[in-house]
Amino acid sequence: MTIALLKKSKANAQDLQPITEDLQVEPKYAKLDMKLVRRMGRALYPYRWQYIFGLALVIPQNLLEMQGPRFMKDLINYTTDRATTPNPQVSNVAWIIVMWALVLIAAVIFQRFAILVCTRAGESVQFATRRALFSHLQRMSMSYYDKTKLGRIISRCTSDVNSMREVNVWGITKVIVLTMNILFAAAMLAYTDWRLFLSVAWLGPVLYFANRKYLSISGAMWQTVREGFTRVSTNLAENITGMRVVTAFDRQEPNLDVFNRLQVDNTANNMSAARVNGLYQPSLELIRFVGRVIILSYGAYLFATGHIVGGVGAVVQSFMYWDWFMNPIIEFGNFYNQLMQAMAGAERVFNLLDTPPEVQDVPNAVPLPRVKGHIKFEGVTFGYNPDRPVLHDVNFEVQPGQTLALVGATGSGKSSIVSLISRFYQPQKGRVLIDGYDVRHVTSDSLHRQTGLVLQVNYLFTGTVMENIRYAKPGATDEDVIRAAQELGSHESIAMLQDGYNTEVGERGANMSLGQRQLICFTRAYLADPRIFMLDEATSAVDTATEQLVQNSLEKLLAGRTTVIVAHRLSTIMSADQILVIEAGRIVERGNHRELLAQGGKYAHLYEQFAMHRE
Repeated sequence: MTIALLKKSKANAQDLQPITEDLQVEPKYAKLDMKLVRRMGRALYPYRWQYIFGLALVIPQNLLEMQGPRFMKDLINYTTDRATTPNPQVSNVAWIIVMWALVLIAAVIFQRFAILVCTRAGESVQFATRRALFSHLQRMSMSYYDKTKLGRIISRCTSDVNSMREVNVWGITKVIVLTMNILFAAAMLAYTDWRLFLSVAWLGPVLYFANRKYLSISGAMWQTVREGFTRVSTNLAENITGMRVVTAFDRQEPNLDVFNRLQVDNTANNMSAARVNGLYQPSLELIRFVGRVIILSYGAYLFATGHIVGGVGAVVQSFMYWDWFMNPIIEFGNFYNQLMQAMAGAERVFNLLDTPPEVQDVPNAVPLPRVKGHIKFEGVTFGYNPDRPVLHDVNFEVQPGQTLALVGATGSGKSSIVSLISRFYQPQKGRVLIDGYDVRHVTSDSLHRQTGLVLQVNYLFTGTVMENIRYAKPGATDEDVIRAAQELGSHESIAMLQDGYNTEVGERGANMSLGQRQLICFTRAYLADPRIFMLDEATSAVDTATEQLVQNSLEKLLAGRTTVIVAHRLSTIMSADQILVIEAGRIVERGNHRELLAQGGKYAHLYEQFAMHRE
């Protein structure tokens, strides 16, 4: 089956190429990047006292558990020494067992609280990381979302953060406790019988070189594993988001072939990691087995010849402490795998956190006072890619309270003008002024509080109609929301919904028609009471009956506000104070409806087509 999938995926290599190219921009890192490890450590620092408290519980827990071999030695020696005694003191055996049980109970109590404390500390780091990511994403510029796939963003906030969890919860504790266990076990081996200790000491260099070999190849391996998983999740999110387009163009089978290819690659990456780990872990188990055989064989010889102090119990104690010595080394191998996965995730998380927004407040930004609504473009040149301008030397001015309409073909630059007023992007040349303030030099929150935007396809969040309208003004009461809808004229349409204002809109407004979504978005914008209002193709998706309702409400919505309208339907802009005809990023005509008709230019031609269509 895998071979068949590989053959099909090769046949569709061209479909996969854009995805592959996009996903090869991930940064690489060293096998063990100490700079990255230190940064991961700094994320733990605010919770240092929780980790210290956790260590204070874990260390005595491990020391208590490591007393088991000593109890075992005493128990074995006591029973073997008295095997020939007619009346052995059973109470002595019981006393050893009771003491051993009490030590184990104490260790379990320490362990129980250690798990709670360490988990709380680690989850606090996870919480803070997710919060920092979400907060940073809220501040990122629109250009970031233009260039970054949704699946990649989701992967950063979910699987990449989750990959750090085990290290955040147990990382510090494991390093300290496992090191302590190795040293304590080695010391107890030497203390029990130095000859048994030396008989297995030569295995130490073997362990060292085995670890070095493994660590030298596992870093890049886990980078590849994480990258492969990101490709799968990115492709999955992209196809689910665009499912309407997938279905419309019957792309299910080609998309499945691409997804299969990514899955095959992801499986191959994980199998490569498994093969490396499948050599390393058994090698450690083999070394552990060799040590056991040496201790038991040599210990039996020493006991038989009467050269061991401590009898059979000393041999058993050495055997058990050898396991205590090997277990942490094996655990270190597993922990290194977790650390590599965590580093791969942390690399991506920190890379996102270090990515500055292209549009952000300058250090001396000032709050924009309540504006009158005067808008001015001075020689604005702008391109989403600076090498390919969308707007060329655009100049215009809108007086407070006026309505500006933007007309032109798709891709002419109309929406770019709206985005520049909203400061979603910044021009490469020229200035955008509001009441004389360059929007680059005012704080973004003070600007966005005074601007409102309704798009052709507006986003509704999961929740009720009431919650979605109140989204723009969280402090508004239910009465405020209803009053805004009544003033705008959308109240009756909303009240007719199944549960009125309490109707669930569904994910992304799935339960609402396009017209209903637009009415909710209009009401949301009206409730926010912006000084500058922008409509970007806001009525193009609305049916005729709803459009008439919206048109009747627009006069009240726009009264006293500076308005910028982008529309293909000329019926929405004929009353505008100023109309700009945009072509290839340049203003080719300007004036009001009557003036532009008199010019007999592009606008007049568009209006003739519109009139013929209406007839």
